[in-house]
Parts: sequence; C-alpha cells; structure tokens
Amino acid sequence: MTPRASPQRRSSRDEALGDPDVLKLVANGDIGALGELYDRYREPIRRFLTRATANADDVDDLVHSTFLEAAKSAGRYDGRPSCRPWLAGIAVQLLRRRRRSFRNWAVVLTSLRDTRAIAADPRSALEAHVDVEQALSTISETKRVALLLVEVEGLSCQEAAAALAIPVGTVWTRLHAARRELRRALGEDRRR
Repeated sequence: MTPRASPQRRSSRDEALGDPDVLKLVANGDIGALGELYDRYREPIRRFLTRATANADDVDDLVHSTFLEAAKSAGRYDGRPSCRPWLAGIAVQLLRRRRRSFRNWAVVLTSLRDTRAIAADPRSALEAHVDVEQALSTISETKRVALLLVEVEGLSCQEAAAALAIPVGTVWTRLHAARRELRRALGEDRRR
C-alpha cells in the first residue's frame, strides 16, 4: 500500500480523533495521521526506551522503528481507547529482536527506597542510584521489562499484559519476583 499525503490543514474535528480512529487512518496510509500518533506518544515511548537501553545513541532509532512498526501493524490494532500500551508492546518486541542488554539501567525506583533519606544527603542519593542500577542489572530481561512498564511507565498490570501479549497472571508473577530480587540485591549492597 502506498502512503498518501494527508491534507495540509486538519479540521478541529480531525484533531480530536481518538487513537482507534487515528490508527484506522494510518492503516489506510495517511502519513499525517502517523504524524499525529507520533506527536501524541513520542515522548512516553522515548522515555521508556531510554530507561530500557540507557543508550542515547540508539534510542531515537528505536523510537522511529516503533512508529514504523505501528504503521505496518495499524490494521491489526484492537481498538483500545489508548494505544500507548500497544506502542509499548511494539517497543518491547523491538528490544527483544535486537537482544539489547539491560545492564546499564539508570532508573531510581522510589518505591524501593526511602526517598526522604536520600533527598537529605546528595552523596547518599548518588550511592542509591548506583545501587539500584546494579541491582536492576541482576534481574532477567523479562522481569525488568514487566517492572519498568508497571512501576516506571505507570501501566496497569492488564495494560502491561496486553503490551507484552502474555496473561496478566504472568505479569503479576514477574513483578513479584522482580521486586523480591531487587530488594534482596539492595539489601546485600547495604550490608557491605
């Protein structure tokens, strides 16, 4: 299918289209609709990929690839009101295909630390950041991705399950194991 150019100026009605309608337009080759989708979700997808790869040189390529894959798959979109979890799922699949390492994560998960104590001492904050980064590197990719989608990106377990194309029970299991492993790793670091 050859993409067609969208009209230069969209009406105010078109600007208020929901994600399912925008994806229908994308499926029909409307490049302007793909641009609309990109404008809506570029930042959250970029944030997710930045945290997942810790590789600023590669992140923009992955973001663009995510939206190109979304354009190819738009005809199969399931019609959920928000396509953010669906886009996150595409990004995860790209990460899997490229077999990127998650060793260099730089995410501070405030739910695992007492943020009041960290904020009081900048040196402690830096040490905590390094501790969390090292702890994250010990967790398997599948557990880290589930943890990142739920704890950092704020998706519900149901949304994460849909994005990963796995049962919600599997997401819960991975989250439980990831949290337990992180706490154990952080506890070991504190005893040194």
